[in-house]
Amino acid sequence: MDKKKFQIKQLSKKLIFKGRMYELSNVEMALPSGKRFHHQVVNHPGAAVIIPVLDEEQFVMVRQYRTSISKTLLEFPAGTLEPGEKPLHCAKREILEETGFQAKKWTPFGSFYPAPGMSTEQMFLFLAQGLTFKKKIHLDEDEFLEPEIVSFNELKNLVLDGKIVDAKTCIGFFYYLHRIKVKNTIFKG
Repeated sequence: MDKKKFQIKQLSKKLIFKGRMYELSNVEMALPSGKRFHHQVVNHPGAAVIIPVLDEEQFVMVRQYRTSISKTLLEFPAGTLEPGEKPLHCAKREILEETGFQAKKWTPFGSFYPAPGMSTEQMFLFLAQGLTFKKKIHLDEDEFLEPEIVSFNELKNLVLDGKIVDAKTCIGFFYYLHRIKVKNTIFKG
């Protein structure tokens, strides 16, 4: 690999738009050759994604309307980090708000960038276990969702058949599959 090829420098960053949850910036960059180019970048504070498991074979999910694609999707609960908020705190807040459940055990599963070609958003995955129902869901005024219980086999089929198209849910499911299901199968035999 030619390391010099990737010595790209940021020359400037200009705010184009500031919204409630994210900002859009125009970033001017320079290659080692001196050639300049511009990229537009969505600056996002990050999010927490929760994989809530009632027991080994049932997940608490949400059916949520997404304005950007004008569709309702079946997803794992998730939420945007507030300024200065830690991902785990966000996950605990969001699971209660969106599903009414609290978890006794939290396991971090890592993080990923859902759209690094255009966004700074980093999503943090958490497995939530030992769930107990605490209260009726509390939604923000612009949230349109409904909790739903889905079995492992149903979720597996929806993901593998391409009926779940939400990236964070697909990634979370495969993390769960590898870390919990496959690991348990390997060590049992």
